[in-house]
Amino acid sequence: MEERKIFQGVLDEKSLMSLYSLMNKGVLDMVHGFVKQGKESSVLVGEDKKGRKVAVKVYAIEASDFKNMWPYLHGDERFKNIKRNKRDIVYAWCAKEHQNLFIARRAGVKCPEPLGSLNNVLVMEFIGDELEPAPRLNEVWLEEPEKVFKSVLEDMKRMYRAGLVHGDLSEFNILFWNGEPWIIDMSQGVLLKHPRAQELLERDVKNVVRFFRKYGVETNEDEVTKVVKGGSE
Repeated sequence: MEERKIFQGVLDEKSLMSLYSLMNKGVLDMVHGFVKQGKESSVLVGEDKKGRKVAVKVYAIEASDFKNMWPYLHGDERFKNIKRNKRDIVYAWCAKEHQNLFIARRAGVKCPEPLGSLNNVLVMEFIGDELEPAPRLNEVWLEEPEKVFKSVLEDMKRMYRAGLVHGDLSEFNILFWNGEPWIIDMSQGVLLKHPRAQELLERDVKNVVRFFRKYGVETNEDEVTKVVKGGSE
């Protein structure tokens, strides 16, 4: 296959096999190329059989810091039987993002729709224009920061109501597309039953408040936490 020649040397053999298995299952039709290459994960853009653009996130097994991943998996009832080795932890990490996206999307959160996953490869809706991904909040200037803040706050509330905390929410994990914020990178997300859920919620709230205060949005962490947990705004 032509794609194999393109991605060999960048993706390992097991990742390539997972990619082609997803193609064979009809989740993915073709892959165009990389839009992001990082140490722990890379994102490619492709198409499904209907010609819709999709994002393909591939977690690097050998380069991933599985010791940092473990605290977010340990205590999660969905992954209580995973073995504590690098490959199993990375596979669980990928499955976790898939499941978290599903929970959030079903709750009405503006986030990529998860389309399928296998081992360390996740296929989801592509947020962006053609082959160019949408910018992150830290890369744009917001003309209506109050409106964007309220939208982010509402999505945090929807997640919490669905029993989920993002766990790593900040301007670096929110895309800005068609005037709206889209929440991404949900692999660190935890269920409310997780022992660190409230700690991670506090961190998410702190990051969101800090970012929007730069725009002069008048809010504080106590008010945001109250709204997220279902109190009045």
